[in-house]
Order: sequence, then structure tokens, then C-alpha cells
Amino acid sequence: MEVVKIVYQEVADKIDTQYVSAQFPHVQNVGIVFLCTPDEDDQEEDEWIDENGRHNFTIRLPYDLVQRSADVRALLVAIVKERLGEAA
Repeated sequence: MEVVKIVYQEVADKIDTQYVSAQFPHVQNVGIVFLCTPDEDDQEEDEWIDENGRHNFTIRLPYDLVQRSADVRALLVAIVKERLGEAA
């Protein structure tokens, strides 16, 4: 699983892509893009399969919640599990 982020500098350290990826070692051929910007209209959540057959997800995170929270890793993992259809 490849996990990347498009986020504002203020919250960049809170979106731990390596931690999320490490929680899903059994998931192959999946890409996750976390979006976390103050502009809620910046980009919608999306899901698609690319030309190489990789299943990709764009996941929008609530900027205010992430900014106020000390640790959002459990939230990130729960959202990915939900999008992948895994039991939480």
C-alpha cells in the first residue's frame, strides 16, 4: 500500500503516512491520498482504478479536527479500514 498526503504545513506532521501503511502490510496494489486543507471545496473524496490496476482512494480529512487533535493516527487507520471495507 502506498500512502501519500496533500496537506497544509501546519498539520503535515500529524498525518503519519508511514504509520498508516505499516498497519496494512497485507494490502497490496492500493494507493491512499490524504487531503487536509482548510478549503473544504478543494477536492472531493474519490475512488478509482488506474491503468495499472491499482485501486486508489482520495480521503478528505477535516482540517479543524486534525489541527486541534494531538494524535490522529487511530482516526486515519479507522478511515482507511472503512474505505477498504475491513472490519474495524
